[in-house]
Amino acid sequence: MPYQYQGKTNIKVAELEEFIEQNKAVIIDNLKEVRKKAKEKKMNEKIQVTLMKEELGVSRVVKGLRGAIRHKIMAILHQKGIGYCSPTLKEIFQSTEEPTLLDGEHLLGACGTDPCPIRQLFGMLGEESPIRVWSDTIIQMDKPVEKVTQQNGKSFVYVSTEIRHAARRDRKPLIDFSEQYFSGEFRFYVEFARELPEWLLGLLFEGILGIRQIGRGNNSGYGRVEIKDITFEQITFERKLGQECEGKIAIIEEEIAVNLNTKIEEYLAAWHKHN
Repeated sequence: MPYQYQGKTNIKVAELEEFIEQNKAVIIDNLKEVRKKAKEKKMNEKIQVTLMKEELGVSRVVKGLRGAIRHKIMAILHQKGIGYCSPTLKEIFQSTEEPTLLDGEHLLGACGTDPCPIRQLFGMLGEESPIRVWSDTIIQMDKPVEKVTQQNGKSFVYVSTEIRHAARRDRKPLIDFSEQYFSGEFRFYVEFARELPEWLLGLLFEGILGIRQIGRGNNSGYGRVEIKDITFEQITFERKLGQECEGKIAIIEEEIAVNLNTKIEEYLAAWHKHN
């Protein structure tokens, strides 16, 4: 996936004006200052110009966010003594014949006509969940983060690969394998397909705010998450026809956002009152 960053290019003074004319839309430097510096140099000397460059980065998405929210909400419900759906239809593990359910859990959908909070939020087979969860596109880069231009829907991270192994007591490797992990900031989004009760939204917010871990590898220090900020918005998309070019009319999509942050505390209070 392409991304933009602040880069530098060395241009001969004799070619500077032509370069400016061709690239003035992406040049970051003050052109007045650039031309002033150029006058102090000979025509065959070079001058450094800062401009927006584009490069391709490996893109990924963050997995496990929906599961992290679900597990945190399950923990909250267990602490409150409220029953909830376990994510299974099986009563026992086939390999050990041990029961699959923990204290306070019931099989998926066993709550019947009085659906539990987990089922109301995350659905089940034959019942669509009213929420959708996804993250920014994660782009692997090798440029300094302060040089990268921030772009909506994209986050820029550093990715490392670690060679690991399973070893005997004497540390002789038995299995070699590699793992990749990233470090950086990203945003994730929760979209509502329909209106939900205020107390249920409060439970969802409490679950989101309580996330500390996503995915596996926590014993190795992976998957640690810090929630730094949250925004609650009502988003409306409007599509309009733009200009025609080569027989095709451009479609312009406009996003209209209404900030509802003042509702968050209200919904959290409704949840605490409900339980």
